[in-house]
Amino acid sequence: MEELFGEDVVVGRSPSDLKKYGKRGAGFLGRVVMSRGEEPVLGRRVYIDLTRPHVMLICGKRGYGKSYTLGVLMEEFARLPEAVKIRTSVIAIDTVGIFWTLKLPNREQEKELRQWGLEPRGFDVRVLVPKGKLSFYKKAEIPVDGAFALSISDISDEEWLALFGLSWKEPVGVAISEAIRLLREKKISYGFEEIKETILSLDYPEEVKKAAVSRFEVAEGWGLFDREGLTVPDLARPGAITIIDVSTYRQSVGMEGLREIVVAVIGKKLFEERMMYRKVEEMEAIKGRGRVSRMPVVWLLIDEAHMFMPKDRPSLAKDVLLEWVRVGRQPGLSLVLATQRPNKIHEDAISQCDLFISHRLTSEPDIKAVSVLRPTYLLQDLGKYFGELPRSKGFAIIIDDNSEKMYIIKVRPRMSWHGGGTATAMPF
Repeated sequence: MEELFGEDVVVGRSPSDLKKYGKRGAGFLGRVVMSRGEEPVLGRRVYIDLTRPHVMLICGKRGYGKSYTLGVLMEEFARLPEAVKIRTSVIAIDTVGIFWTLKLPNREQEKELRQWGLEPRGFDVRVLVPKGKLSFYKKAEIPVDGAFALSISDISDEEWLALFGLSWKEPVGVAISEAIRLLREKKISYGFEEIKETILSLDYPEEVKKAAVSRFEVAEGWGLFDREGLTVPDLARPGAITIIDVSTYRQSVGMEGLREIVVAVIGKKLFEERMMYRKVEEMEAIKGRGRVSRMPVVWLLIDEAHMFMPKDRPSLAKDVLLEWVRVGRQPGLSLVLATQRPNKIHEDAISQCDLFISHRLTSEPDIKAVSVLRPTYLLQDLGKYFGELPRSKGFAIIIDDNSEKMYIIKVRPRMSWHGGGTATAMPF
C-alpha cells in the first residue's frame, strides 16, 4: 500500500497531470486511514480529479455510504474554481429521490465538519422531476426547480415496443412500428395525437389499431413524454449540477422501462452532441485558439446503476451506457456508476473503470464480481482488503488505475444534508 505520510493524494490523475496541475481542479474526498481498528488515525487528505474523463464505480452494501459518497462528489463539483466549473456539467440520475437535500445545510454534523475544516452549507443544484409528477412535489413542499419531459419524437419504434412489452411478431407491435417509422421519416416534431392518427390511417384490422392507440393513451398518463422535451443546451448547462429525479417510477409495477428510457434518451443526446463538439474543439486547438467550446464536458452520475446496466437481462439504457464506458473518454464524457449489487451490473462497467471506490461489501458474489479489478500493483486479494475495513460507515477502498495505487480512506462528512439516511421509529 502507498506510504501513509507525506503530501496530499490526488486519485484519478496521471503523474504528468499531477506534476502540471497539482490539486487544481480536484475535489476533497477524505483522508487516508493510518491505523487499524474502528476509530483509526486519519492521515493525509485525499482529493479526486474532476477535470479528465473517468469511468468510476462506487460500491457498498446498503447503509455504508455509497449514496453519501455520490453526494460528496456533487458538493465538490459545486466547489470547483469558476474557471474549471464553467467547463463542466453534472447530471445525476436520482432513483430514490434523496439528492434534493443538497440544497440544505448539514447542521446535524456541524461539529464533525469543523474538525475537517468545513462548514455546513447548501448548494445551488437544479432538481427536475417528471412533468406529470410536478404537482405531487409541489403539494409535498419538496423544493424542486422544474419539470422535465422526453420528446416523443426522440423515442424509436423499438423503444416504444419495449416500453409496451410488445414484440415484432405481434400485429399490434407491427402497427406501432410502422406508424413510428412513417412519422420519423418526416423528420418533424410530433406528439401523441399524430401517432394515433397515423395508426388509425394504416391498413390493419380495427381491433389491432384500437389496441395500438390504447397503448399511447396509457403512455400519455405516465407524465413523462411531451411534444417538446429536454434539449442538450438546457440539460448540460455549463457549471450546473442537474438532478433528474425518477424516483416516482420506482414502485410502479411494470414501470422499470420508464427509468431506463430517461437514461437512454439523455445518454444518447449527450453522447451525440459531445462527439460533434469535440471535433470543433480539436479544430480550434489545431488553429491555435486554445480550449474553446460552447458545450462543457459532461459527468453523468447514476445511483443504483445495476438497474440500468444489468448483466443478465435487456435494458433500454444498457447499450447507451456501454458506449459511454467504451469510448466516452475521447469526447469528454465521464460516467459514475453507484451500486450496492456489483454482481448484478454488466462486467464492462467493472472491468473498464479507472477509479474504483468501494465501501464495505460482505456478500461473496459481490466481492467475487469486483475481484476482476485486482491489478498487479495490489499486494493481496480484494477480499482481504475488505476484511481490513472498519465496520463503521464512511470507510472505503480506492483503487486508482491512473496512478496505479490503492488506498483505504475515510470519506469526509457531507456539508449538505444527506437524504439517504435510514428511517427510525425512535422519537428521540
